[in-house]
Amino acid sequence: MIKIVEVARGYFPTQTWEGIGYIGKLSFEHDFKVVTSRESYGAFLFQKLISKIRRVRDSKKLVSLLLGITADPMVAMYHFFDRTNFKRAFYLVHDYVDEKVGVVSLFQVNKGSSSRLVAHGLGHNRGLRHHVEPIDLMYSELLSSSTLQVDGFCEVCLRKLAKDKTDACNCPQ
Repeated sequence: MIKIVEVARGYFPTQTWEGIGYIGKLSFEHDFKVVTSRESYGAFLFQKLISKIRRVRDSKKLVSLLLGITADPMVAMYHFFDRTNFKRAFYLVHDYVDEKVGVVSLFQVNKGSSSRLVAHGLGHNRGLRHHVEPIDLMYSELLSSSTLQVDGFCEVCLRKLAKDKTDACNCPQ
């Protein structure tokens, strides 16, 4: 996992990560089992995992907790009405980030894509968003480029990165 995170961090300019540290490995109890073909895996229910990560973040006063990363499946459960009764559907979730916490599941993600998936989540955690005009700059660069240079960011994201850098610096401007 640490190697995947290090490769993912390499997609961004170094100053993006100033003042951010690695918390270490946390163990959470799985919510249920998922069976695929002949394998059985412990899995996390999406909402419960997000709640657990929020509690860790709040209890340890971690203002800049980046991302929870797991190799286990993370599953979202939806209920819907199907003309006659309620039904339940389950979907694998590979990444989710909001303004406070984020989580990435590398379950059934090939090794070559795992660092890009983590980088995508890290980018969202640092305030970068998808851009539809003219093209989703953040995501497309993560897919095709070995290193995301500053040139790959839109003006809004460049200002966000510059603001993060000056906020982390205590020196007189």
